[in-house]
Amino acid sequence: MGVADGAAPGGGVGADFGRLWNNMQLAGAMLNLSWRNERWTVFGDWTYARVRSDTPTRVPNLYSSADAEVRGTVLQAFGGRDLLAREDAHLDLFVGARYYDIDVAVDLSGAALGDRSLGGDSQWTDAVIGARGSWRYRGKWQVHLQGDIGKGDSTLSSQLIGTVGYEFRWGMLVGGWRYLDANYEDGSYRFDASLTGPFVGASFGF
Repeated sequence: MGVADGAAPGGGVGADFGRLWNNMQLAGAMLNLSWRNERWTVFGDWTYARVRSDTPTRVPNLYSSADAEVRGTVLQAFGGRDLLAREDAHLDLFVGARYYDIDVAVDLSGAALGDRSLGGDSQWTDAVIGARGSWRYRGKWQVHLQGDIGKGDSTLSSQLIGTVGYEFRWGMLVGGWRYLDANYEDGSYRFDASLTGPFVGASFGF
């Protein structure tokens, strides 16, 4: 992740959030909606993430550390067709769009140069194509796998999702892992990051 600073070599200051996990604060939420009718399906989700961290910069002789915060919303909407159309298994090929609204703020602690505050926000959209499969096991268990790639305003984006769920009378308890990578640049604004990690939630049918 980077934002412009004309005083730095190459015109930018980069911060690596992965280097100081102990000083990292994370928060997030996700809402998913899905509808299916025979072979056709429509689905999508809303995701919010906030990451804040103190970390060394890549130009420590100029700026010793960066207090950086990234806040973002990702919206996805897809439509697809089921190639299996079985009661206990589905294999959907889908197309759609992914929209990003990302805000970056960085406070730099000076070394050779004085303290400095940088920031920027941007919105962009990618066209997406992918596949997802779901399988029901022994009536109560369900496994879900999804992968896609996107391109448009981004140089390239990709996503992988894997979940396991167990069904109760009221709905389904779900846990899994999500990986979303995006690379976008517009003038002085550059976003090259991955949203990845475990999640747990509940699914309800209507």
